[in-house]
Amino acid sequence: MVALQALGVRLGDRVAYIAPKTHSHLEGYYAVPQIGAALVPINYRLTPGDFEYIINHCGATVICAHSDYLEAVDGIRDRLRDVKHFVALEGSRNGWMNYEETLLSRPPDFIRPALNENDLITINYTSGTTARPKGAMITHRNAYINVMGTLAHHHLTPADRYL
Repeated sequence: MVALQALGVRLGDRVAYIAPKTHSHLEGYYAVPQIGAALVPINYRLTPGDFEYIINHCGATVICAHSDYLEAVDGIRDRLRDVKHFVALEGSRNGWMNYEETLLSRPPDFIRPALNENDLITINYTSGTTARPKGAMITHRNAYINVMGTLAHHHLTPADRYL
């Protein structure tokens, strides 16, 4: 969180992730919303052209990518209008910040901004199978109400497990 804030990520900014299910990808689901930014998870199975479209469409200022996708992003890098920082979640590559080193270089404290329930928490894009990918804008309230609806309709208890 502090590392993102040190990069200039503020309330309402978009942080894109291109990664399979890894610890660093999961950490993004906690860190990005806590500083008031919107997480933009991008399906890593898409093409570089789709990456370019989604990153530009959402206005991401930071891209965090798994080592398997650094080359693909480098191939479109000069066409990414708003991106200021490129973070390699694993491995390293010229022109990319190392995720673990970046985290270790910052203190654990962060400045928690005042969040509104109508602030974005994520922008989730379709795969674009029939046209360009479309982004569904999810607010903090949407996410909360979805959890409450799940609890109400499925009668979950603390003993249940749900993914």
